Amino acid sequence: MIHVHGYLGEVSPATRSLAGRVALVVGGRRHLDALGVPDERRVVLGALSPAVERLKALPDGDDALVLASGDPGFHGIVRRLREEGLELAVTPAVSSVAAAFAAVALPWDDAVVISAHGRPIDDAVAAARRHPKVAVLTGPSAGVRELAAALAGWPRRFVVAERLGEPDQRVRELTAAEAAVAEVAEPNVVLILDDTAPAERDADGPVVGQVTNSDAARRHADAIDAALGAPSRRYDGPAAEGLVRAWRECDLVVSHLALGATARILAPLLADKKSDPGVVVVDEAGRFAVPLVGGHAGGANDLARRIAEATGGTPVLTTATDALNIPALDTLGWAYRGDVAGVTRALLDGRPVRVEKSQPWPLPPLPANVSADAEDPVATIVVTDSLAEVPHPLAEVPRSGLEAYEAQLLSGTVVLHPKSLVVGMGCNRGTDVAHLRDLLERTLSDHGLALESVAALTTVDLKAGEIGLLQLVKQLGVKLIDYPADELAAQPVPTPSPMVEGHVGTPSVAEASVLAHGAELIVPKQRSTDATCAVGRIPARGRLSVVGLGPGVRDLLTPRAKERLQQATFVVGYGPYVKQIRDLIRPGVRVMASKMGTEEARTSAAIEAARNGENVALVCGGDPAVYAMASPVLDQGTDGIDVDIVPGVTASLAVSAILGAPLGHDHATISLSDLHTPWPNIERRLQGAAVGDFVVALYNPRSRTRTAHLPRALEILGAHRSPETPVAVVQQACRPRQKVIMSTLAEFQPEWVDMNSLVVVGSSTTRFVTSGGGRRLIVTPRDYQWMPDTAEEVDA
Repeated sequence: MIHVHGYLGEVSPATRSLAGRVALVVGGRRHLDALGVPDERRVVLGALSPAVERLKALPDGDDALVLASGDPGFHGIVRRLREEGLELAVTPAVSSVAAAFAAVALPWDDAVVISAHGRPIDDAVAAARRHPKVAVLTGPSAGVRELAAALAGWPRRFVVAERLGEPDQRVRELTAAEAAVAEVAEPNVVLILDDTAPAERDADGPVVGQVTNSDAARRHADAIDAALGAPSRRYDGPAAEGLVRAWRECDLVVSHLALGATARILAPLLADKKSDPGVVVVDEAGRFAVPLVGGHAGGANDLARRIAEATGGTPVLTTATDALNIPALDTLGWAYRGDVAGVTRALLDGRPVRVEKSQPWPLPPLPANVSADAEDPVATIVVTDSLAEVPHPLAEVPRSGLEAYEAQLLSGTVVLHPKSLVVGMGCNRGTDVAHLRDLLERTLSDHGLALESVAALTTVDLKAGEIGLLQLVKQLGVKLIDYPADELAAQPVPTPSPMVEGHVGTPSVAEASVLAHGAELIVPKQRSTDATCAVGRIPARGRLSVVGLGPGVRDLLTPRAKERLQQATFVVGYGPYVKQIRDLIRPGVRVMASKMGTEEARTSAAIEAARNGENVALVCGGDPAVYAMASPVLDQGTDGIDVDIVPGVTASLAVSAILGAPLGHDHATISLSDLHTPWPNIERRLQGAAVGDFVVALYNPRSRTRTAHLPRALEILGAHRSPETPVAVVQQACRPRQKVIMSTLAEFQPEWVDMNSLVVVGSSTTRFVTSGGGRRLIVTPRDYQWMPDTAEEVDA
């Protein structure tokens, strides 16, 4: 048996006793001397391989002791010994990382731990740039000075914990300048902490910095912060210095300097469009927002649009795809590599471009010259989650050398990796992130799958707090999704394990969690010493978005609706509705605009196109779930496609805003059309609303042939209302020909109403009020009995 004992400073009495009995003791020279281990029973721990060979050569029945600093199972010797197949008994100690955090009274359950012992510091530096709390196990040429130099310009402070547990232990907190020249004793642990204010550090989304040097710039910056909904980092003072700092510290930079000055300052800092921050220049008057760097990959184009909305200015987008309203290949939300510029040029020039997809993943609308059967293509777009389907020479290049070769090997080709893979993982308690990542990457590589296509990690709920899994999903930028053990136990997995069931309550974690996520299992369970891994593919499905356009005016069309229209390859709808948004539809999109009464045909066409793998937008007025197309779509059957209901401002809400606040209390919406609902049913609903004293919004109140329904509805409601009850009709709400008539039940004339109208009938508490200039409005009071100030206010 190999006994592995951890220690922090002094060894324990039990360890001393064991050292006197075993056949071989492996450890540092100082501790071997202190324990009095004779030469014939000692191995000084330097290079690991000789020690492992001595341990493997022990005769059967002989025991050995391995002394390891800190916790030997945490970035320690246990992994190597287990990989060699040795039988171990491990006695842990306090990890040096835990001791370092304890020394400065900081929790470390949210920290990222990176080992730089015997490795380059690149991973540690990258982690410190992304995460606010990073611990680094240092090594020769990878200590605090090297880390401080690599993080120059980033707002970081350093904690150096030296010789933890020893009598001469020392823990120091250093600024970046102090860390860059610090003399440090071995061994040590370095903590890298973010100096950014918590409000900035914890905010969702990219870090935005604004460089200001005038009162006008500061006012524009305040307006931009209000539009973004979060405070930006401010760099106020010498412009050249502030701009360089913002470039190094932020994901997006707003420069309130002149365009030329900004360009000259940033030119020497340009490195790679995939990693450079996006930069937007705003002029002194706030009239223009100009993306200078990172229009697509850096997010500057989107930021310029938002800034222009905030300042009332104009976004000046010079990227060709934006100018021609064609989606850019590097903005699809998928990992990409290859000749983006060359393929985009062919796409814009109208030259034949072939699309090769291994699964029917939906793409956004592309010009007509892009197709799966393009003849004599000059460029290719490959959409795949498989490395085997990448052009042959690229598939043979090691991942570490891929970046250097791809420009040459992928000339005329762009490879897109959709987010299509789900990785299920289970692990022993305390398994570290390096072990988990190694298993994940080996599993994907062995089966020819792209790491960039991983969309989520799944596991059992008992493992949802495993620090290794949490660190892994942070590194990958995906979510960790956990499922209850009983749900996983119900999944029909190919390789169940009674031992796993005894430990976590389900015979499978990796495979079962993939299946529970709705993915098809394509790689069965793979094992390492401490973890399991399985891979599934999310079925490639088309998407049908039922998009509410609101009352018809553009400023009440939601941003989500615009986004779905921009993503659609097929737009379907009633002719007047399609006409409203024709300018938002990208070139090359198929359009089906039909007449009233063809709802079933439109719905069928939309569902069929989505089943063929397209992104479909079925448009309707108002809100799709209120007397519109969401109901017939779902009723017709949507198995095999993703359905997305995009809400809009429905007619009753738009009309209520025009009238004042008639829907300020409980209300009902009732359609008077008996084309699909028998009139006796409509009358019963009117009776219920009348007895319940609801404000009533009447949809489809009158047509050329349905002239008796509205008078009858008013008669039913009037039996339970005062003749002075406010009644109003709004025609063409929010459109140029909008018309509003306010009246009472006693005086209202049904002839005022046409097919483009909505009628609102008040309740017993609804009344008329006036605003500035004598404007007449309608209000239904909330009727709440306001409580004393000490009581909790409801629905405030």
